[in-house]
Amino acid sequence: MSMFGGDNELGNILQEAVKLKSAQMGQKRLTYEKWPFFVQHTLFHGEKDDFKAWRQLPFAEKMEKSDKIKDDGNDLYAKGSYSDAVDKYEEAATMVHYCYSTDPGWRKNNRGIDDDVLVLVVDEGTNEEEKQQYRKLRLACCLNLATCKQKLEKYDEAIVACDVALDLDPDNVKALYRRAEARIRPSSSTAYDLDLAIKDLAKALSADPKNNMVEKLLKRLRGERKVQRDKDSKTFTGMFERGEVYDKGMENSTAPCQSELEMREVQKRIDDISDNDSLEKRCEDAELLRDLYMRNGKEDEAKELNEKIKAAKTAIKTQNETAPPKLNWTSPTPEMIEDAKKHGLDLTDPLVIEELSRLEREGMPQDEDSLDEGSASTSASRGGATDLPLPEVDWGETVPWLRYIIIFVLIAVAWRLLHAGFLRWLLRFVWRHILRIPQILGLGEDMDDERGSMFAAAYRKIAGLFGGADEDGEL
Repeated sequence: MSMFGGDNELGNILQEAVKLKSAQMGQKRLTYEKWPFFVQHTLFHGEKDDFKAWRQLPFAEKMEKSDKIKDDGNDLYAKGSYSDAVDKYEEAATMVHYCYSTDPGWRKNNRGIDDDVLVLVVDEGTNEEEKQQYRKLRLACCLNLATCKQKLEKYDEAIVACDVALDLDPDNVKALYRRAEARIRPSSSTAYDLDLAIKDLAKALSADPKNNMVEKLLKRLRGERKVQRDKDSKTFTGMFERGEVYDKGMENSTAPCQSELEMREVQKRIDDISDNDSLEKRCEDAELLRDLYMRNGKEDEAKELNEKIKAAKTAIKTQNETAPPKLNWTSPTPEMIEDAKKHGLDLTDPLVIEELSRLEREGMPQDEDSLDEGSASTSASRGGATDLPLPEVDWGETVPWLRYIIIFVLIAVAWRLLHAGFLRWLLRFVWRHILRIPQILGLGEDMDDERGSMFAAAYRKIAGLFGGADEDGEL
Protein backbone atom coordinates (compact mmCIF):
# COMPACT_ATOMS: atom_id res chain seq x y z
CA MET A 1 0.00 0.00 0.00
CA SER A 2 1.21 3.52 -0.64
CA MET A 3 2.27 5.82 2.16
CA PHE A 4 -0.59 8.22 1.34
CA GLY A 5 -3.17 5.45 1.02
CA GLY A 6 -4.66 6.01 4.47
CA ASP A 7 -4.20 2.31 5.27
CA ASN A 8 -1.81 2.98 8.12
CA GLU A 9 -1.34 5.52 10.87
CA LEU A 10 1.36 7.45 9.02
CA GLY A 11 -0.80 7.61 5.89
CA ASN A 12 -3.74 9.01 7.86
CA ILE A 13 -1.54 11.65 9.47
CA LEU A 14 -0.13 12.72 6.10
CA GLN A 15 -3.60 12.94 4.58
CA GLU A 16 -4.85 15.12 7.41
CA ALA A 17 -1.78 17.34 7.10
CA VAL A 18 -2.41 17.79 3.36
CA LYS A 19 -6.07 18.66 4.00
CA LEU A 20 -5.11 21.18 6.68
CA LYS A 21 -2.48 22.77 4.45
CA SER A 22 -4.92 22.97 1.54
CA ALA A 23 -7.54 24.59 3.76
CA GLN A 24 -5.03 27.14 5.01
CA MET A 25 -3.87 27.94 1.49
CA GLY A 26 -7.48 28.22 0.35
CA GLN A 27 -8.20 30.93 2.90
CA LYS A 28 -5.29 32.97 1.56
CA ARG A 29 -6.56 32.99 -2.03
CA LEU A 30 -10.31 33.64 -1.76
CA THR A 31 -10.17 36.64 -4.09
CA TYR A 32 -7.92 34.83 -6.55
CA GLU A 33 -10.34 31.90 -6.75
CA LYS A 34 -13.18 34.24 -7.73
CA TRP A 35 -11.36 35.44 -10.83
CA PRO A 36 -12.00 33.67 -14.16
CA PHE A 37 -9.56 30.90 -14.97
CA PHE A 38 -7.90 32.87 -17.77
CA VAL A 39 -7.27 35.82 -15.42
CA GLN A 40 -5.76 33.45 -12.86
CA HIS A 41 -3.38 32.15 -15.52
CA THR A 42 -2.00 35.65 -16.14
CA LEU A 43 -0.15 35.31 -12.84
CA PHE A 44 2.03 32.66 -14.48
CA HIS A 45 2.37 34.55 -17.76
CA GLY A 46 4.12 37.28 -15.81
CA GLU A 47 6.89 34.85 -14.90
CA LYS A 48 8.07 34.90 -18.52
CA ASP A 49 10.58 37.60 -19.41
CA ASP A 50 8.98 38.56 -22.73
CA PHE A 51 5.57 39.17 -21.15
CA LYS A 52 7.18 41.18 -18.37
CA ALA A 53 8.74 43.43 -20.99
CA TRP A 54 5.60 43.67 -23.15
CA ARG A 55 3.47 44.77 -20.20
CA GLN A 56 5.69 47.83 -19.84
CA LEU A 57 5.11 48.98 -23.42
CA PRO A 58 2.86 51.93 -24.35
CA PHE A 59 -0.81 51.02 -24.82
CA ALA A 60 -0.72 51.16 -28.64
CA GLU A 61 2.23 48.75 -28.82
CA LYS A 62 0.57 46.44 -26.32
CA MET A 63 -2.50 46.25 -28.52
CA GLU A 64 -0.36 45.52 -31.56
CA LYS A 65 1.33 42.60 -29.76
CA SER A 66 -2.03 41.34 -28.47
CA ASP A 67 -3.64 41.39 -31.92
CA LYS A 68 -0.74 39.39 -33.36
CA ILE A 69 -1.00 36.75 -30.61
CA LYS A 70 -4.77 36.55 -31.11
CA ASP A 71 -4.28 36.00 -34.84
CA ASP A 72 -1.87 33.17 -34.02
CA GLY A 73 -4.64 31.67 -31.92
CA ASN A 74 -7.05 31.89 -34.85
CA ASP A 75 -4.58 30.00 -37.04
CA LEU A 76 -4.24 27.27 -34.44
CA TYR A 77 -8.02 27.02 -34.10
CA ALA A 78 -8.36 26.60 -37.86
CA LYS A 79 -5.89 23.70 -37.68
CA GLY A 80 -7.86 22.04 -34.88
CA SER A 81 -5.25 22.72 -32.19
CA TYR A 82 -7.81 23.95 -29.67
CA SER A 83 -5.66 23.63 -26.54
CA ASP A 84 -2.84 25.64 -28.11
CA ALA A 85 -5.37 28.19 -29.34
CA VAL A 86 -6.63 28.60 -25.76
CA ASP A 87 -3.11 29.48 -24.63
CA LYS A 88 -2.83 32.15 -27.32
CA TYR A 89 -6.19 33.73 -26.53
CA GLU A 90 -5.28 33.88 -22.84
CA GLU A 91 -1.90 35.41 -23.65
CA ALA A 92 -3.42 37.95 -26.05
CA ALA A 93 -5.36 39.67 -23.25
CA THR A 94 -2.65 39.28 -20.61
CA MET A 95 -0.98 42.55 -21.62
CA VAL A 96 -3.96 44.75 -20.67
CA HIS A 97 -5.77 42.69 -18.02
CA TYR A 98 -3.61 40.66 -15.66
CA CYS A 99 -2.56 39.99 -12.09
CA TYR A 100 0.88 39.72 -10.56
CA SER A 101 2.46 39.13 -7.14
CA THR A 102 4.47 41.77 -5.33
CA ASP A 103 6.48 38.94 -3.76
CA PRO A 104 9.13 37.97 -6.36
CA GLY A 105 9.78 34.62 -4.68
CA TRP A 106 6.16 33.52 -4.25
CA ARG A 107 6.74 30.32 -6.23
CA LYS A 108 9.84 29.27 -4.29
CA ASN A 109 8.94 30.16 -0.72
CA ASN A 110 6.05 28.80 1.32
CA ARG A 111 3.82 31.77 0.65
CA GLY A 112 2.40 30.63 -2.68
CA ILE A 113 -0.63 32.43 -4.10
CA ASP A 114 -1.69 34.99 -1.50
CA ASP A 115 -4.37 37.66 -1.92
CA ASP A 116 -2.35 40.02 0.28
CA VAL A 117 0.40 40.33 -2.34
CA LEU A 118 -1.68 40.01 -5.52
CA VAL A 119 -2.44 43.03 -7.70
CA LEU A 120 -5.01 43.08 -10.51
CA VAL A 121 -4.08 45.43 -13.37
CA VAL A 122 -6.74 46.72 -15.80
CA ASP A 123 -5.11 48.88 -18.47
CA GLU A 124 -7.93 50.54 -20.41
CA GLY A 125 -5.71 53.23 -21.89
CA THR A 126 -6.02 56.95 -21.37
CA ASN A 127 -9.03 57.87 -23.54
CA GLU A 128 -12.36 56.52 -24.72
CA GLU A 129 -10.96 55.15 -27.98
CA GLU A 130 -8.33 53.09 -26.18
CA LYS A 131 -10.97 51.92 -23.73
CA GLN A 132 -13.07 50.62 -26.63
CA GLN A 133 -10.00 48.84 -28.04
CA TYR A 134 -9.45 47.21 -24.65
CA ARG A 135 -13.08 46.01 -24.48
CA LYS A 136 -13.04 44.79 -28.07
CA LEU A 137 -9.86 42.77 -27.51
CA ARG A 138 -11.09 41.13 -24.31
CA LEU A 139 -14.51 40.43 -25.79
CA ALA A 140 -13.00 38.69 -28.83
CA CYS A 141 -10.66 36.64 -26.64
CA CYS A 142 -13.50 35.58 -24.32
CA LEU A 143 -15.75 34.54 -27.21
CA ASN A 144 -12.93 32.58 -28.82
CA LEU A 145 -12.07 30.93 -25.50
CA ALA A 146 -15.70 29.87 -25.12
CA THR A 147 -15.67 28.28 -28.58
CA CYS A 148 -12.43 26.40 -27.88
CA LYS A 149 -13.64 25.19 -24.51
CA GLN A 150 -16.79 23.83 -26.14
CA LYS A 151 -14.64 21.95 -28.64
CA LEU A 152 -12.66 20.53 -25.72
CA GLU A 153 -15.94 19.67 -23.93
CA LYS A 154 -15.04 21.88 -20.96
CA TYR A 155 -18.47 23.42 -20.74
CA ASP A 156 -18.14 24.99 -17.28
CA GLU A 157 -15.15 27.01 -18.46
CA ALA A 158 -17.00 27.95 -21.65
CA ILE A 159 -19.82 29.38 -19.51
CA VAL A 160 -17.31 31.36 -17.45
CA ALA A 161 -15.81 32.87 -20.62
CA CYS A 162 -19.30 33.81 -21.84
CA ASP A 163 -20.12 35.38 -18.47
CA VAL A 164 -17.13 37.70 -18.80
CA ALA A 165 -18.04 38.49 -22.40
CA LEU A 166 -21.56 39.45 -21.30
CA ASP A 167 -20.12 41.68 -18.57
CA LEU A 168 -18.34 43.53 -21.35
CA ASP A 169 -21.36 43.48 -23.72
CA PRO A 170 -24.63 42.40 -22.03
CA ASP A 171 -26.52 41.95 -25.33
CA ASN A 172 -23.83 40.11 -27.25
CA VAL A 173 -25.66 37.49 -29.30
CA LYS A 174 -22.66 35.19 -29.73
CA ALA A 175 -22.01 35.09 -25.99
CA LEU A 176 -25.67 34.36 -25.20
CA TYR A 177 -25.88 31.65 -27.87
CA ARG A 178 -22.63 29.93 -26.86
CA ARG A 179 -23.52 30.04 -23.18
CA ALA A 180 -26.88 28.44 -23.97
CA GLU A 181 -25.11 25.71 -25.94
CA ALA A 182 -22.64 25.10 -23.12
CA ARG A 183 -25.50 24.71 -20.64
CA ILE A 184 -27.36 21.99 -22.54
CA ARG A 185 -24.55 20.00 -24.15
CA PRO A 186 -23.30 18.11 -21.06
CA SER A 187 -25.04 14.80 -20.44
CA SER A 188 -25.47 15.93 -16.82
CA SER A 189 -27.50 19.02 -17.76
CA THR A 190 -30.76 19.43 -15.86
CA ALA A 191 -34.11 21.10 -16.34
CA TYR A 192 -32.65 24.11 -14.58
CA ASP A 193 -29.90 24.37 -17.22
CA LEU A 194 -32.53 24.02 -19.94
CA ASP A 195 -34.52 26.93 -18.49
CA LEU A 196 -31.40 29.12 -18.29
CA ALA A 197 -30.46 28.25 -21.88
CA ILE A 198 -33.94 29.19 -23.12
CA LYS A 199 -33.70 32.47 -21.23
CA ASP A 200 -30.33 33.27 -22.90
CA LEU A 201 -31.66 32.41 -26.35
CA ALA A 202 -34.79 34.47 -25.86
CA LYS A 203 -32.65 37.45 -24.99
CA ALA A 204 -30.38 36.81 -27.98
CA LEU A 205 -33.37 36.57 -30.33
CA SER A 206 -34.73 39.81 -28.90
CA ALA A 207 -31.41 41.51 -29.70
CA ASP A 208 -31.18 39.94 -33.19
CA PRO A 209 -34.65 38.80 -34.39
CA LYS A 210 -33.31 37.67 -37.78
CA ASN A 211 -30.72 35.27 -36.40
CA ASN A 212 -31.82 31.88 -37.75
CA MET A 213 -29.40 29.83 -35.61
CA VAL A 214 -30.70 31.35 -32.40
CA GLU A 215 -34.33 30.98 -33.46
CA LYS A 216 -33.86 27.35 -34.49
CA LEU A 217 -32.16 26.32 -31.22
CA LEU A 218 -34.70 28.24 -29.13
CA LYS A 219 -37.59 26.53 -30.87
CA ARG A 220 -36.02 23.10 -30.33
CA LEU A 221 -35.34 23.68 -26.64
CA ARG A 222 -38.82 25.00 -26.00
CA GLY A 223 -40.22 21.87 -27.63
CA GLU A 224 -38.02 19.66 -25.46
CA ARG A 225 -39.09 21.54 -22.36
CA LYS A 226 -42.77 21.09 -23.22
CA VAL A 227 -42.28 17.36 -23.69
CA GLN A 228 -40.43 17.14 -20.38
CA ARG A 229 -43.13 19.11 -18.57
CA ASP A 230 -45.82 16.79 -19.89
CA LYS A 231 -43.79 13.80 -18.77
CA ASP A 232 -43.23 15.34 -15.33
CA SER A 233 -46.90 16.09 -14.99
CA LYS A 234 -47.82 12.44 -15.62
CA THR A 235 -45.04 11.09 -13.42
CA PHE A 236 -45.45 13.36 -10.41
CA THR A 237 -49.21 13.91 -10.56
CA GLY A 238 -49.09 17.61 -11.18
CA MET A 239 -46.32 18.49 -8.73
CA PHE A 240 -44.21 19.87 -11.56
CA GLU A 241 -46.87 21.34 -13.76
CA ARG A 242 -45.13 24.35 -15.25
CA GLY A 243 -48.21 26.29 -16.13
CA GLU A 244 -49.18 29.64 -14.75
CA VAL A 245 -47.58 30.80 -11.56
CA TYR A 246 -50.93 31.13 -9.83
CA ASP A 247 -54.07 29.06 -10.02
CA LYS A 248 -56.70 31.33 -11.59
CA GLY A 249 -59.45 29.52 -9.72
CA MET A 250 -57.94 30.64 -6.45
CA GLU A 251 -57.04 34.24 -7.28
CA ASN A 252 -59.82 35.60 -5.08
CA SER A 253 -59.36 33.02 -2.38
CA THR A 254 -57.48 33.48 0.85
CA ALA A 255 -56.09 29.94 0.56
CA PRO A 256 -52.63 29.54 -1.01
CA CYS A 257 -52.51 29.03 -4.77
CA GLN A 258 -51.62 25.70 -6.39
CA SER A 259 -48.05 26.71 -7.17
CA GLU A 260 -47.53 27.73 -3.56
CA LEU A 261 -48.90 24.39 -2.39
CA GLU A 262 -46.53 22.57 -4.71
CA MET A 263 -43.59 24.56 -3.42
CA ARG A 264 -44.59 23.86 0.16
CA GLU A 265 -44.79 20.15 -0.59
CA VAL A 266 -41.31 20.08 -2.08
CA GLN A 267 -39.98 22.28 0.73
CA LYS A 268 -41.42 19.81 3.23
CA ARG A 269 -39.43 17.06 1.53
CA ILE A 270 -36.32 19.18 1.95
CA ASP A 271 -37.08 19.83 5.62
CA ASP A 272 -37.68 16.13 6.26
CA ILE A 273 -34.22 15.19 5.04
CA SER A 274 -32.26 13.57 7.85
CA ASP A 275 -28.58 12.90 8.36
CA ASN A 276 -29.26 9.28 7.50
CA ASP A 277 -30.19 10.23 3.94
CA SER A 278 -27.42 9.99 1.38
CA LEU A 279 -25.91 13.11 -0.10
CA GLU A 280 -27.13 12.01 -3.51
CA LYS A 281 -30.75 11.88 -2.28
CA ARG A 282 -30.43 15.32 -0.73
CA CYS A 283 -29.15 16.68 -4.04
CA GLU A 284 -32.06 15.13 -5.92
CA ASP A 285 -34.64 16.69 -3.58
CA ALA A 286 -32.86 20.03 -3.72
CA GLU A 287 -32.96 19.92 -7.52
CA LEU A 288 -36.73 19.46 -7.38
CA LEU A 289 -37.09 22.61 -5.33
CA ARG A 290 -34.66 24.51 -7.55
CA ASP A 291 -36.60 23.64 -10.69
CA LEU A 292 -39.84 24.66 -9.03
CA TYR A 293 -38.30 28.00 -8.02
CA MET A 294 -37.25 28.54 -11.61
CA ARG A 295 -40.68 27.71 -13.01
CA ASN A 296 -42.36 30.17 -10.66
CA GLY A 297 -40.04 33.05 -11.47
CA LYS A 298 -37.97 32.90 -8.29
CA GLU A 299 -34.65 33.02 -10.12
CA ASP A 300 -32.60 34.38 -7.23
CA GLU A 301 -33.68 31.54 -4.95
CA ALA A 302 -33.06 29.03 -7.77
CA LYS A 303 -29.58 30.42 -8.40
CA GLU A 304 -28.64 30.35 -4.70
CA LEU A 305 -29.89 26.78 -4.33
CA ASN A 306 -28.11 25.70 -7.50
CA GLU A 307 -24.79 26.92 -6.09
CA LYS A 308 -25.32 24.76 -3.01
CA ILE A 309 -26.18 21.78 -5.21
CA LYS A 310 -22.97 22.28 -7.21
CA ALA A 311 -20.94 22.40 -3.99
CA ALA A 312 -22.58 19.18 -2.79
CA LYS A 313 -21.92 17.39 -6.09
CA THR A 314 -18.31 18.54 -5.98
CA ALA A 315 -18.03 17.03 -2.50
CA ILE A 316 -19.51 13.75 -3.78
CA LYS A 317 -17.04 13.68 -6.67
CA THR A 318 -14.11 14.42 -4.36
CA GLN A 319 -15.23 11.72 -1.96
CA ASN A 320 -15.46 9.17 -4.75
CA GLU A 321 -12.05 10.12 -6.12
CA THR A 322 -10.33 9.93 -2.72
CA ALA A 323 -12.00 6.65 -1.75
CA PRO A 324 -9.46 3.80 -1.62
CA PRO A 325 -9.67 1.58 -4.69
CA LYS A 326 -11.21 -1.85 -4.25
CA LEU A 327 -8.53 -4.53 -4.43
CA ASN A 328 -9.00 -7.67 -6.49
CA TRP A 329 -7.50 -10.35 -4.30
CA THR A 330 -8.35 -13.17 -6.72
CA SER A 331 -6.17 -11.62 -9.43
CA PRO A 332 -3.38 -9.79 -7.57
CA THR A 333 -0.97 -7.66 -9.55
CA PRO A 334 2.79 -8.31 -9.35
CA GLU A 335 3.12 -5.14 -7.26
CA MET A 336 0.54 -6.44 -4.78
CA ILE A 337 2.32 -9.80 -4.53
CA GLU A 338 5.71 -8.18 -3.92
CA ASP A 339 4.28 -5.76 -1.36
CA ALA A 340 2.51 -8.61 0.45
CA LYS A 341 5.75 -10.60 0.67
CA LYS A 342 7.27 -7.74 2.67
CA HIS A 343 4.57 -8.35 5.28
CA GLY A 344 4.90 -12.12 5.23
CA LEU A 345 1.79 -12.80 3.11
CA ASP A 346 1.56 -15.09 0.11
CA LEU A 347 -1.13 -13.82 -2.27
CA THR A 348 -0.86 -17.03 -4.29
CA ASP A 349 -2.21 -19.04 -1.36
CA PRO A 350 -6.00 -19.65 -1.67
CA LEU A 351 -6.40 -19.60 2.12
CA VAL A 352 -4.76 -16.19 2.38
CA ILE A 353 -6.89 -14.82 -0.49
CA GLU A 354 -10.08 -16.13 1.14
CA GLU A 355 -9.24 -14.52 4.47
CA LEU A 356 -8.32 -11.16 2.91
CA SER A 357 -11.55 -11.14 0.91
CA ARG A 358 -13.50 -11.85 4.10
CA LEU A 359 -11.79 -9.00 5.94
CA GLU A 360 -12.55 -6.62 3.08
CA ARG A 361 -16.24 -7.64 3.09
CA GLU A 362 -16.74 -7.61 6.86
CA GLY A 363 -14.23 -4.95 7.87
CA MET A 364 -11.26 -5.21 10.20
CA PRO A 365 -12.08 -6.52 13.72
CA GLN A 366 -11.79 -4.13 16.65
CA ASP A 367 -9.84 -6.48 18.93
CA GLU A 368 -8.32 -9.95 19.08
CA ASP A 369 -11.49 -11.56 20.52
CA SER A 370 -13.61 -10.29 17.66
CA LEU A 371 -10.97 -11.50 15.23
CA ASP A 372 -11.11 -15.00 16.69
CA GLU A 373 -14.89 -15.01 16.78
CA GLY A 374 -15.10 -13.70 13.21
CA SER A 375 -12.67 -16.29 11.94
CA ALA A 376 -14.45 -19.08 13.78
CA SER A 377 -17.88 -18.07 12.51
CA THR A 378 -16.61 -17.70 8.98
CA SER A 379 -14.94 -21.11 9.09
CA ALA A 380 -18.09 -22.69 10.49
CA SER A 381 -20.25 -21.11 7.81
CA ARG A 382 -17.92 -22.41 5.14
CA GLY A 383 -17.93 -25.91 6.64
CA GLY A 384 -14.19 -26.00 7.25
CA ALA A 385 -11.15 -25.28 5.15
CA THR A 386 -11.77 -28.32 3.00
CA ASP A 387 -14.70 -26.49 1.42
CA LEU A 388 -12.40 -23.93 -0.14
CA PRO A 389 -12.13 -24.15 -3.92
CA LEU A 390 -9.08 -26.06 -5.04
CA PRO A 391 -6.50 -24.08 -6.99
CA GLU A 392 -6.82 -24.52 -10.70
CA VAL A 393 -4.16 -26.66 -12.39
CA ASP A 394 -3.13 -26.16 -15.97
CA TRP A 395 -3.03 -29.76 -17.23
CA GLY A 396 -1.90 -28.57 -20.62
CA GLU A 397 1.62 -27.91 -19.33
CA THR A 398 4.16 -30.53 -20.59
CA VAL A 399 5.97 -32.60 -17.91
CA PRO A 400 9.69 -33.25 -18.81
CA TRP A 401 9.58 -37.04 -18.32
CA LEU A 402 12.59 -37.72 -20.58
CA ARG A 403 14.77 -35.45 -18.49
CA TYR A 404 13.76 -37.26 -15.30
CA ILE A 405 14.43 -40.69 -16.86
CA ILE A 406 17.93 -39.68 -18.02
CA ILE A 407 18.77 -38.38 -14.54
CA PHE A 408 17.65 -41.65 -12.90
CA VAL A 409 19.66 -43.74 -15.44
CA LEU A 410 22.81 -41.69 -14.82
CA ILE A 411 22.42 -42.12 -11.07
CA ALA A 412 22.02 -45.92 -11.47
CA VAL A 413 25.07 -46.23 -13.75
CA ALA A 414 27.22 -44.20 -11.35
CA TRP A 415 26.17 -46.42 -8.47
CA ARG A 416 27.08 -49.61 -10.38
CA LEU A 417 30.49 -48.23 -11.35
CA LEU A 418 31.25 -47.36 -7.74
CA HIS A 419 30.13 -50.79 -6.61
CA ALA A 420 32.38 -52.51 -9.21
CA GLY A 421 35.52 -50.71 -7.94
CA PHE A 422 35.67 -48.12 -10.69
CA LEU A 423 36.57 -45.36 -8.25
CA ARG A 424 39.52 -47.37 -6.91
CA TRP A 425 40.78 -48.12 -10.43
CA LEU A 426 40.38 -44.45 -11.38
CA LEU A 427 42.43 -43.30 -8.40
CA ARG A 428 45.22 -45.79 -9.20
CA PHE A 429 45.24 -44.68 -12.84
CA VAL A 430 45.58 -41.04 -11.85
CA TRP A 431 48.28 -41.94 -9.28
CA ARG A 432 50.44 -43.92 -11.71
CA HIS A 433 49.91 -42.48 -15.16
CA ILE A 434 48.93 -38.90 -14.61
CA LEU A 435 50.65 -37.82 -11.39
CA ARG A 436 53.40 -40.51 -11.94
CA ILE A 437 54.08 -40.68 -8.21
CA PRO A 438 55.62 -44.23 -8.29
CA GLN A 439 58.28 -43.22 -10.87
CA ILE A 440 59.13 -40.13 -8.85
CA LEU A 441 59.61 -42.17 -5.68
CA GLY A 442 61.53 -44.95 -7.52
CA LEU A 443 58.81 -47.49 -7.12
CA GLY A 444 58.21 -50.19 -9.66
CA GLU A 445 55.41 -50.11 -12.09
CA ASP A 446 54.06 -53.40 -10.79
CA MET A 447 53.33 -53.97 -7.17
CA ASP A 448 52.45 -57.49 -6.11
CA ASP A 449 50.11 -58.24 -3.33
CA GLU A 450 52.80 -59.92 -1.21
CA ARG A 451 54.89 -56.71 -0.94
CA GLY A 452 51.85 -54.75 -0.03
CA SER A 453 50.24 -51.81 -1.70
CA MET A 454 52.11 -49.08 -3.50
CA PHE A 455 51.42 -46.79 -0.55
CA ALA A 456 53.10 -49.27 1.79
CA ALA A 457 56.08 -49.53 -0.61
CA ALA A 458 56.40 -45.78 -0.68
CA TYR A 459 56.44 -45.72 3.08
CA ARG A 460 59.24 -48.32 3.28
CA LYS A 461 61.30 -46.40 0.70
CA ILE A 462 61.07 -43.19 2.69
CA ALA A 463 61.83 -44.95 5.98
CA GLY A 464 65.01 -46.49 4.46
CA LEU A 465 66.33 -43.05 3.64
CA PHE A 466 66.32 -42.19 7.33
CA GLY A 467 67.97 -45.45 8.45
CA GLY A 468 64.88 -47.04 9.66
CA ALA A 469 63.56 -50.41 8.66
CA ASP A 470 65.14 -52.39 5.81
CA GLU A 471 63.48 -53.20 2.61
CA ASP A 472 61.67 -56.10 4.29
CA GLY A 473 60.46 -53.87 6.98
CA GLU A 474 62.59 -55.37 9.78
CA LEU A 475 64.56 -53.36 12.38
